[in-house]
Amino acid sequence: MFSTLLLFPLFLQQPQAPQDHLLRLRDGRVLVCEIIEHDFDGLVVRALQNGGEYGLTWSDLFPGESEALRANLGYRVETSVPQVAADQLLLVNGQVLVGRVVGNDGANLDLRIHDSRSLIPLHRLAAPVEKIMVPAPQVLTPEQFYQERVLDFDMDLGTDLYAFAIELQNVFALERALEMITAAEDVALQTADTALQARLGNLRRSTELTRDNLAQAEALESVRQSIHRQRFPEALEKLQNFDADFPDSPLHVDYLDLLEKFELKRTESLEKHLSRNWFSELSNLVKRRALDRGAAVDELMGWAESELPALLRAEMLEQLQEYKPELNIEDVESLWPERVEHGAKRYQANFGAGSWILGEDRARAGLDPDLEEVDDGKTPEQRELEERTKKYLENLERARSQASGDDEFSPEDWWRNANANQRFQWLLAYYAEFAGDYELTHVSFSSCQTCAGGGVIKRLNLGANGGKSQKSKCPTCHGVGVWRSVTFR
Repeated sequence: MFSTLLLFPLFLQQPQAPQDHLLRLRDGRVLVCEIIEHDFDGLVVRALQNGGEYGLTWSDLFPGESEALRANLGYRVETSVPQVAADQLLLVNGQVLVGRVVGNDGANLDLRIHDSRSLIPLHRLAAPVEKIMVPAPQVLTPEQFYQERVLDFDMDLGTDLYAFAIELQNVFALERALEMITAAEDVALQTADTALQARLGNLRRSTELTRDNLAQAEALESVRQSIHRQRFPEALEKLQNFDADFPDSPLHVDYLDLLEKFELKRTESLEKHLSRNWFSELSNLVKRRALDRGAAVDELMGWAESELPALLRAEMLEQLQEYKPELNIEDVESLWPERVEHGAKRYQANFGAGSWILGEDRARAGLDPDLEEVDDGKTPEQRELEERTKKYLENLERARSQASGDDEFSPEDWWRNANANQRFQWLLAYYAEFAGDYELTHVSFSSCQTCAGGGVIKRLNLGANGGKSQKSKCPTCHGVGVWRSVTFR
């Protein structure tokens, strides 16, 4: 919300050249203005419409806009914690220890975590020591991190000192960070690097603010670590506690940024979890159903189209509620389509020798890409009714044939005689193509291995009057001629 000019500290930075900006405010309004002053706490702008000057805090800006503008002005520093090498020990009792192995006397490992050291007998290891990367504060004290990294930077180069100071700030080696900032300021002054001087000024203020409010900064860092580990209920509880414990915190802007980041990261994790785990759970459910040799094929089709999608949503909901307990089925429905944004993986399945069960029209659909589909003017509901009627009549004919003793190979006969993988593939392909959960990206065909795609078998019957050619429907593909496969995501 607009306000009269706020009282900012005396270290306001003057922009090098006025520039028009389009700023969106948190309440939804848009301000066309030029930025005349800015600092770590906010900015002063002049509206182009009426020439009025307004003081804004960073939190007055629309979420996301604040972060982008601060980055452009050199204030926003990425707060990712530096990663360092560590040793992971898996013990025979299932316990996992992470630290630095600093000694091995042949009988014990000397494991150091921060300033404490422990002897771990070699006979307690369940596996060889594994090298991993972890956030530095997990295994090093701030001073240990400084001593380990100090030789990696050129102390005569201002940009190196600046980068090192950021790392030190992010592991809470704050006094060491201020030392690097002071050294970098001397270099920037000698080289007349005004851009670096401005960035260093901002970094000094943020570091001093963190030092003066260390308990609050550590509380926010704890939230970041919980988000990084995808422990979202824990992170939310910490955010709520921070807001309650420090209602007038000088780090309130950082708290608002973290609150925004929390929601974005949680939504992203929900979408990625669905993308990674939907197919895995689908495979488990389909494998179990495919074990039933005596199932009716019509029953299997109905299960794949209606019951299976419901089972999947219920299972995914239970898993996702570990991220967000208040989630419901409708939320799962809205998250699932977003998987494509995260590079949804493609899968394949085939109807194989059971393609004929679909009926000739569906089994061969898409075989001729140049054949345009004719619009018959029917609604999707009418087409669905026709399809159901057709299947019903086919079932009646099948039942009549079986009752009259006709020797006809039924879909149930194929299902019963198919091996477990063939049944799994057929049911998976049916779900992928007809349940509507997945997007079909490609359909491919292979010729029936018995009739070579012709759909019929030719036999030459020899008699007294010579040979006579006789055609009969292929017993494998039942006249369809092809085996159908689908690719989906």
